[in-house]
Amino acid sequence: MPRVCGAFFLSCGHFVELPDAPPMSASARRGLARRIWHSRAAVPAPLEQQASQLAEKTPQTPGRVHQLGRFEDETARRALSACLPEGLASSLHSPFEWYGCRGAGFHTDAHYDEVLFGAWCMAGPMRDFVLAGTELRLACAAGDLVVFDPFQPHAVLDPGQLRYDRERYVAAAATVFLGFELELAAEVRERFGIGPARPGALSIGSATPVNAETGQIVR
Repeated sequence: MPRVCGAFFLSCGHFVELPDAPPMSASARRGLARRIWHSRAAVPAPLEQQASQLAEKTPQTPGRVHQLGRFEDETARRALSACLPEGLASSLHSPFEWYGCRGAGFHTDAHYDEVLFGAWCMAGPMRDFVLAGTELRLACAAGDLVVFDPFQPHAVLDPGQLRYDRERYVAAAATVFLGFELELAAEVRERFGIGPARPGALSIGSATPVNAETGQIVR
């Protein structure tokens, strides 16, 4: 399976084209993003320290992503602005939010319609960010950063795992992310390949069930 690991860098990354999939739309108003973006960025020391503390406080519930608090941080904003693709920093929202998980089963965040999600890994063991229905696996350890469509079923799994297995993560170490959002401005839509909703396509919403083990949409 292909893994995108990349060299360690600060201000450069790359778009990853997603393979063709059954026709789905992110809502009645727009289609799913056709690309995601992956990079690495050095974790500022104060944020690394906070993330390490939050890892210890992340609930023991395996497979769930926990919200650990919203915050403003100018250092994080500057680092993200320098790292994001040219022209997209102006779409960066704040405040940011801490998230923690001990592995994450497949899920969507389809209650957010007008943004793309960013997840900057701050602390935790090597894991993979996995998109359902693809063979794409992105490295997910401290410093890795990904921007993706929250309507796309996704998971955080141990390296090489194809399915989410709850028992595997019962005593697992936590991964902590700095979460951020990009507003769907015209340039963001163009760079990520977001078009209008496709006629006849399955429209994903916050009530659309997703199989946590496989990422399949339950119809």
